[in-house]
Amino acid sequence: MERLVVKILGNGGCINNGLPYNAFLINGHFLSETPPDVMVSLQKLGIDFEKIDTIFISHLHGDHTFGMPFFIINKWVNSLKGIKASPLTVLGPEGTEEHIKKITSAAFTTSHPSYAWLEQNIRYKIIGRDFQMTWSNLSLSCFELQHLVETYGLLLRRGEEHVFAYIADTSWCPQVEQVLAGKPKIVLIDMNGGRGNVHVSLEEVIEKGVPITGRGTVYYGIHLAGEFDSAFDGVNCAKQGDEIEINYA
Repeated sequence: MERLVVKILGNGGCINNGLPYNAFLINGHFLSETPPDVMVSLQKLGIDFEKIDTIFISHLHGDHTFGMPFFIINKWVNSLKGIKASPLTVLGPEGTEEHIKKITSAAFTTSHPSYAWLEQNIRYKIIGRDFQMTWSNLSLSCFELQHLVETYGLLLRRGEEHVFAYIADTSWCPQVEQVLAGKPKIVLIDMNGGRGNVHVSLEEVIEKGVPITGRGTVYYGIHLAGEFDSAFDGVNCAKQGDEIEINYA
């Protein structure tokens, strides 16, 4: 048996009641999202960010990207100390490279040495509906979601076995149902409340999602306005520091 460990760095949405912003880490080196407080979360949880070699960005809203300049400047500082880092690949939608350069320039200006580090040490891969790559011993693919801007979720598979799905910011839509039809072992899903058909709600997951997947899938709500208690077995509130272990063939 193989194993994934998904560590929750933060569970809060753009507007929340004081939660650390939504982000998670897989097996210590695959980071999903770079929210404004990503370095605070990594340091608080004692994570060696130099081991991170891949970053997935679902879309280019600030609560998913504005921590990137601070991630970059910390990488640059460590490079001055001679600390060896893993090569860094960023997966994101069209425009990700330009967006990261723009916000880093706004944060520190292009004359700051960290900007040169960015240009020399980050590789980019544009994700889309047809995007696929091999990560670890898994197949990584993306699926488009229904949000205010171009947004993608993430699916990890081993053969026909759907191991893990990340359903980022979205309203309930056919693409969500299609991913759930594969019955992933673990689903990390936006549960910001369903207001204005912009985000999925806890009630939608229970009423629409569980009947598709059955009880073999366990859901964790992220990108929250506030943490919640769920009396429904298999639907949980993800919390900072949680480690979700997934065993697969």
